[in-house]
Amino acid sequence: MTTNRTREVQEVDYTRTSFSEIKEDLVQYIKRNYPDTYKDFKKSSFGSMMFDLVSYVGDQLHYYLDHNANESILSYTRDPEVAVRIIQSYGVSPALNPVGVGELAVHVLCPANSTGTGIDTNYIVTVRAGSKYRSAAGSIFTQMADKRLTADNSQIVGYNTVADGSRINYYVLKSTVPVVSGEEKTYTVDVGNYQRFLKVEIPDPSITEILKVQDSNKNDFFQVDHLSQNTIYKPIVDPANQDSLVKAILKPVPVPRRHIVEKSIDRTFLVFGHGSSQDLKTNAIAEPSKVTLKLSGKEYVASPKSDPTNLASSDTLGVAPQNTTITVTYRSNTVENTNAAVGTVTQVVEPILFFENEQLLDPSKVSFIKNNIEIYNEEPINGNISIPNTEELKRRYLGTYGAQGRAVTKQDYVSMVYSMPEIYGAIKRASIIRDTNDLRRNLNMFLVAEGANGKLQAPTNLLKQNVKTWIDSVRMISDSVDIYDANIINFGIDFKVVLKRNVNQQTAISAIKLRLFEELSSIPPEIGEPLYKTEIMRIIQSIPEVASVPILDGVKVSSIVGSSYTDYYYDVETNTSPDDSYIFIPENSIWEIKFIDDIKGTIVG
Repeated sequence: MTTNRTREVQEVDYTRTSFSEIKEDLVQYIKRNYPDTYKDFKKSSFGSMMFDLVSYVGDQLHYYLDHNANESILSYTRDPEVAVRIIQSYGVSPALNPVGVGELAVHVLCPANSTGTGIDTNYIVTVRAGSKYRSAAGSIFTQMADKRLTADNSQIVGYNTVADGSRINYYVLKSTVPVVSGEEKTYTVDVGNYQRFLKVEIPDPSITEILKVQDSNKNDFFQVDHLSQNTIYKPIVDPANQDSLVKAILKPVPVPRRHIVEKSIDRTFLVFGHGSSQDLKTNAIAEPSKVTLKLSGKEYVASPKSDPTNLASSDTLGVAPQNTTITVTYRSNTVENTNAAVGTVTQVVEPILFFENEQLLDPSKVSFIKNNIEIYNEEPINGNISIPNTEELKRRYLGTYGAQGRAVTKQDYVSMVYSMPEIYGAIKRASIIRDTNDLRRNLNMFLVAEGANGKLQAPTNLLKQNVKTWIDSVRMISDSVDIYDANIINFGIDFKVVLKRNVNQQTAISAIKLRLFEELSSIPPEIGEPLYKTEIMRIIQSIPEVASVPILDGVKVSSIVGSSYTDYYYDVETNTSPDDSYIFIPENSIWEIKFIDDIKGTIVG
């Protein structure tokens, strides 16, 4: 009589993934299921070797699976290149290179009228966008918007008289113009036969903005957010000036020739569509009232939904260039040429001045005005000059995916500030607080920028205005947002240490100061983040020369004010926790260790 024995199926424990765990499970599996077939479990046996090899392969596979899983999530990735690609998949172009924005005071001459009592309005001049200026360090700054200097919108800050002093000859008009840092450069590349989704690299790691892409036939390729976007809105200047508050009219323009920009940490690519020039049929814009729903051969309509941005028909995702030469004009910024201290931008490099009916004016006066324009920056030109690392990229853009292009939560607002295009400047840290005392439950936003020396600094008025304009485009209609400068608290640190025997005291103190300064300054804290004295003690204790740090008075923190620091004094003693482990920082403030000499040490014991 034959007896069928059913072997019990042993479930595999998929949570055991390390080398030792896999090997242990394999050994137990063999002992349990093949007790009479294999019994040699000595370390020197052939079977033990096979267990080791299988365990090794399993451990490797689990490692790469875990690694790939972690690298696909922004919160866990460690590779900055992967972080940038994930952020771009959220529909955001991360700010990877520094850029600074600010305002320059421009002084322009204007002839006096015949009586000398005012300016001659025939010689009113417009300083055009694209005018270039230079700082004492050689950094180039470009004007971002036109400025027409009149008696109504400018200050009359001076004048000169004719030779005999009998009447005023010229008045000096002063106004401000917005500028952005960076040097304009061009790169040309020859393109051969037609290629779908042509990808061109611009070999410059310091690119902050693509200004223009044009082929040898003077055809412009416009930058879009995604290749399926076939319409852009261009500002058209209103020649009749029908509305004094509206400088330009937005006009939808189809762009069959278009490209997107892909970035990595130090590389920039232009990606074009997959259509050829033969696919280019028309530039006409669809009449909005006559946009037809494509039925695709059906006798019914499943949904009345229609894409309101689809004003031009395209099924090729744009036209790729072929058999031509592409010229790319871009703006380049480095850490050295981004920011400028007060009073350092004084050189006019390439002014663009416009006079109405210039052909009717006195050429000598026009030439004199053009040759005597002066500029001066009364405020610092600043922004964010640090290249963000992986951790900072995570902090800046982690909330972008959930925001979905609009600001609902407080984190959405902060993420949107960090996502502001580079051309408008960059904020180092941002925070937002709900004002519970306001009847509208107003939102208060606090910002801090970075100065020319890499230290924290209040953002300029223009930078805050850019943030306001950017936030207005994404905020909820019921939200009211006020923008303020965050208080900057400059701290000094006094520490006491017990050193090990036979240690050079001066070298040890210098090493401690350097380590503290690097770790406390490499990544600025968030606005409102406490300063942990326990973290300072941990850093000191990690120095090999240090034996111990006194628990009671090993670290003392003090507020510093003065000419090289902010004027905001902070009462450290009152705001220290009862257990002396951290210093409380208000929600509208941020702390900073500004200089390495603000850290002082004493050897005890």
